[in-house]
Amino acid sequence: MSATLLAIGLTGAALQFVLTGQAAIDAERRPWPPDEITGRFGLYWLLVMSMAGSFFTLIATTSGSLYPVGVVSILGGGAFVLGAAVNVLTADEFEGPEEILGLEWNHHADGPFRFSRNPEVAGHAGAVAGLAVAAGSWQAMVLAGAIVGWFAVRPLAEEPVLAERYGDRYEDYRSRVGRYVDRERLSEAFGPCRNDCP
Repeated sequence: MSATLLAIGLTGAALQFVLTGQAAIDAERRPWPPDEITGRFGLYWLLVMSMAGSFFTLIATTSGSLYPVGVVSILGGGAFVLGAAVNVLTADEFEGPEEILGLEWNHHADGPFRFSRNPEVAGHAGAVAGLAVAAGSWQAMVLAGAIVGWFAVRPLAEEPVLAERYGDRYEDYRSRVGRYVDRERLSEAFGPCRNDCP
């Protein structure tokens, strides 16, 4: 069963890579962002659910297949909690479920968007990878690697849409904030000498 689940999840991830790459290369045939409920919207979410369903079932059924749950699992759990927290803070910036689903697009520069142009990517990557490590499942880790890879390429399709829609405002933001994690901004905000640096 685990081989079948892994195959389903990896197939979903591979198809998402293809669709996202197509979106990044050819704006006329862009299946992402979906913007409206169409067959592309349905396909996108079907593939997301195939990856998520396979991943969570692998977590439940293959936990401990690489190593017993222990100290390493605590570290993975910490990454999961941090990633989930970033996702909650990011979703709080969105203006409703339509934006979360990709049916509405707005430019954001506050909250976690001050430290990443794509905080949902960083949050999802941390949560998925952390959960796979916490479970000690090699099957979940393989699928997590594919999912994280897909998350990493999504901005290549999304950012041109934002630049097209918001022009100079987005370009200015893009020039100031890093794509995934802006370490300099994080250090300025949370570093040891936040307010009293010499």
